[in-house]
Amino acid sequence: MSENRRVFRILSILVYFTALTLGSSILVVTPVRTLIVVPLLSVVVLLGHAVKTNQLDQIGYATMWLWIFILALSVGGLAVEVLVVHREIPPLVDIPVARVLGTVALIAVPVTIYLRGVQKSRQQTTPDPTTRNDR
Repeated sequence: MSENRRVFRILSILVYFTALTLGSSILVVTPVRTLIVVPLLSVVVLLGHAVKTNQLDQIGYATMWLWIFILALSVGGLAVEVLVVHREIPPLVDIPVARVLGTVALIAVPVTIYLRGVQKSRQQTTPDPTTRNDR
């Protein structure tokens, strides 16, 4: 049974790495720019911490929220283009400032959600010193 858990854990880590790397570096396009280093390093640090502290569930939630954010960014950009501006807007990847700020935002989403999840799980596992259970 432990061998199955190990395989499951390795596959989970690979899936999370792929989803987080692709999601956070979606604004870094071909040719690959030096900006790709930032998402790769942040994903490696985030996954390393999650594996070390056994917080893979929080990484899953962070990955989910990253892709929800990407979907909202895509739909929001399309809505602004169609409903507000009434003309084609150049893609974000063509604007250097938007590309850098967008990549930083795409990294900030999973990091923030992950840290919030870790904090919540620590609060749930840490007993409250003001309550007494010896009654």
